[in-house]
Amino acid sequence: MKQYHPTLDSIRFCPKCGMPLHTPQRENYMECPHCGFLLFFNAALAVAVVLCDAAGRILMTRRAKEPAKGTLDLPGGFADIFEKPEAAACRELAEECGIALSPEKLTYFYSDVNPYSYHGVTYVSTDLYFMARVPDFSAARALDESSGIAVLQPREINLQEVSFNSARNAIQYYMILNDIKKC
Repeated sequence: MKQYHPTLDSIRFCPKCGMPLHTPQRENYMECPHCGFLLFFNAALAVAVVLCDAAGRILMTRRAKEPAKGTLDLPGGFADIFEKPEAAACRELAEECGIALSPEKLTYFYSDVNPYSYHGVTYVSTDLYFMARVPDFSAARALDESSGIAVLQPREINLQEVSFNSARNAIQYYMILNDIKKC
């Protein structure tokens, strides 16, 4: 059974005929009772990278904007339409941290779902997490939507300071995969 998509709460008028809508809370679509137009809402695709250096430290960003402004996050963001997830992850890494990485350097390791509230609208994203290694973080700098960079050993990451549940879950799963014990 499909679940109700919260973005539907923000749609008040039919995008085709302009008539008012009274969207019942069901599944992932709205149907205009006046013209029959159907509009489906599915999850948006988001990506993030757990990037480690030779010392096993993880590169994290500090969010410069809402939602979750000021919290720690993994470099990442939404994939563009028709963009492959690996390419999106590399683009986001370059945009947020200045680190260039090719898609073949990424290894997929985790996925999760994430309610993402932005300007009063709740979107639902499917988050794909990749991991990769670089020799060091000398090229890293805060760009785009990052107010800062943090380089931490995995066991030093305060999960309460991490932006979203999906990112916290990904970090915990990364630690399990790599047999890293929390202090």
